[in-house]
Amino acid sequence: MNKNSDHSVQDDDVRAALRACSAHFLFALGFNSFVNILLLAYPVYMFQLYDRVIPARSWETLIALGIGLTLAVCAKGVFQWVRGTLLVRASARIEQRLADRLFTVIMRRSASGSGPANAQLIRDLDSYRQFVTGKGALAAIDMPWGFLFWGVLMAIDPVIGLVAGLCLAVSAAATILNSILTKRALIKANVIGNASQQFSEAATRSADAVMGLGMLNAVVGRWRRERNKAIQEQLIASGRGVSFSSFLAAARILMQGILMGVGVLQVINGHVPAGVVFAAILIFNFAMKPIDQLIAAWEDYHTVKDSMRRIDAALTQTPAVITSLHLPRPAGSITCQDVTFVPPGSDRPILKRISFHLAAGQSLGLIGLNGSGKTTLARILTGGLRPNVGTVRLDGAELNQWSNDEFGSFFGYLPQSVGLLPGTIADNIGRFGRFSDDDIIDAAKRARVHDLIVRLPKGYETPLDEGTMLSGGQRQLIALARAIIGNPSIVILDEPNSNLDGPGEEALVSCMLDLRDRGTTVILITHRPNLVLHLDQAAVLKEGVLVSFGPTQDVFKHIGRPAIVKKVAHVNE
Repeated sequence: MNKNSDHSVQDDDVRAALRACSAHFLFALGFNSFVNILLLAYPVYMFQLYDRVIPARSWETLIALGIGLTLAVCAKGVFQWVRGTLLVRASARIEQRLADRLFTVIMRRSASGSGPANAQLIRDLDSYRQFVTGKGALAAIDMPWGFLFWGVLMAIDPVIGLVAGLCLAVSAAATILNSILTKRALIKANVIGNASQQFSEAATRSADAVMGLGMLNAVVGRWRRERNKAIQEQLIASGRGVSFSSFLAAARILMQGILMGVGVLQVINGHVPAGVVFAAILIFNFAMKPIDQLIAAWEDYHTVKDSMRRIDAALTQTPAVITSLHLPRPAGSITCQDVTFVPPGSDRPILKRISFHLAAGQSLGLIGLNGSGKTTLARILTGGLRPNVGTVRLDGAELNQWSNDEFGSFFGYLPQSVGLLPGTIADNIGRFGRFSDDDIIDAAKRARVHDLIVRLPKGYETPLDEGTMLSGGQRQLIALARAIIGNPSIVILDEPNSNLDGPGEEALVSCMLDLRDRGTTVILITHRPNLVLHLDQAAVLKEGVLVSFGPTQDVFKHIGRPAIVKKVAHVNE
C-alpha cells in the first residue's frame, strides 16, 4: 500500500541533504585550518629575512628559509586541493540527494496544475548547491581565521593589533551597511527578473502564434518594459555595491598605510624589530580575506535564499510517495464516486459530483462541448489531478495506492497535447527504456504507424526534435503507439483524432477495436460523436455535470441523435 508521508514526520529534504555532507564540511574545515596556518609561512619568512639574513649576510640561512617556505607552500597547495575536492564531492552529494526528487516534484506539480511548468526549481537547486559548497562555505569556514590572525597581530604587538582591529571593524561595519542598503533592491530585482523570465519563456513557447498574428513588436515591447524594471533595480543595487567596493579598496590602502606608519613608530621606539612591520601588513591582509569572501558571498546570498525558500516550499507541498506494498495488476474496472474538482485559486468547480462505473474490458466514449470538463476528468482518471471531493477507484483501490512506475506498467494515456519528448521515436514509444524492441514494433503496428516509421531515413532512431518534419497527425499516431504499448489494462485517449485525416481516423478506430478485443478498458474523450458509436458505453458531460451515461445506443437516443454504427474493417498490421 502507498501513502503520502506527512511533512511533520518527513525529514526536511534540504537540511537532510546538508547533514549528509556534514563529514565533507567537517574535513574541509580541518584542512582549511592547515591552509590558513601555512599562510603564516610567508610572513615568518619575510620577518627572518629582515631580522636575520640581511644583518648577518647569511647565505646558509637564506637557503634554509627558502626550502622551508617551498615546503610550506607546496603543503598548502595540497591541503587547498583536498579542501576543494571535499567541497566538490559535497556538491555532488547534494545533487544526488535533491535533483531527482526535485525534478519529480516539478513533474507532479506541473501535471496537477499546482506549480510552474518550467525548470526554475532546477536552476534554484544549481544556485543553492554552488553557493553552499562554494562562496558560502569558504566564507563560513574562513570567518574564524580573521579573528585568529588579528590575535596573531595582538601577540606581535598590542598597539599594532589594536590599530589593525580598528581597521577590521571599519571594514566589517561597511560590509554590514552595504548589506542593509542593497538588500531591498536585490530582492525586488530578483522578483521582477523572475516575472520577466517567465514572460519570455511563455512567449517563446507561443512563438508561432506571436509571429503569425503580427504580435512580435508588441510582445517585445511588453518584455522590454518588464525587463527594464528588473534592470533598474539591479542597477540601483549594483551601483551601491560598486560605491562600496570602491570605498573599501581605497580604505584598505589607507589602512595599510596607517598600519605601516604605526609599525614604523614602534620600530623607532624600539618596541619591535623592523621585519615585524612587513609581516604585520601581510597578516593584516590575511585577516581581511574573510571579509572579502563575505562580500563576495553576500552578492549571491539573497538570490540563493530565495532559491532555497522556493525549493523548500516545493518539497514541503509535494511530499514524497512511500511504497510499502505492491498491488497486483488490475483487471481494469473504474469507478468514479461523487468526483468534484475545483482548480487552485478558483471557487467554481470544473467537475460536479461525477459518478459512474465501467467494468473491466468495456469501452466508454465521453463526449461534450469544449469547456465541459472532459480533459480535467481524463487527468483525474490518470491520477495527474486529485479531486477535491470524491474518489476514483481502480479495481476497488484508490489510484494513489499505486506508484507512478507501477501505474505506467498497466496504463496507457494519449493526452490532448500529445506530449512527445526529445529523443528518438523508439525512445518515445518505448517510454524511454520501459519496454522492449518487440513491444515497440508491436505497438507501432497496432497503431498503424510502423510503415511510416520504417520509411524515414533513420527509422525508429529518428530524433523527435524541432528539425523533424512530421505532421501533427503522424505525431499523434506515434503517441497512440506509446499509449497502447505493453498490452495495458486501461487506455485513456483524449481527443486522439484532433490531427488525424480519414486514414488516420480509420487507424484509430481499428486500434480501439483491437484494444477491446484484447480485454482492455478503453475511455475515449472526444467532441465527435461518430467515434463513440463503436464503443460499448457513452457519457455526456455538460458544464461539468454528467447528464447521461449508459449503453451507447440508449445515450444517443436520449440526446436525440441517430446511432448508426459504421462498419470498420479491423486490420492488424
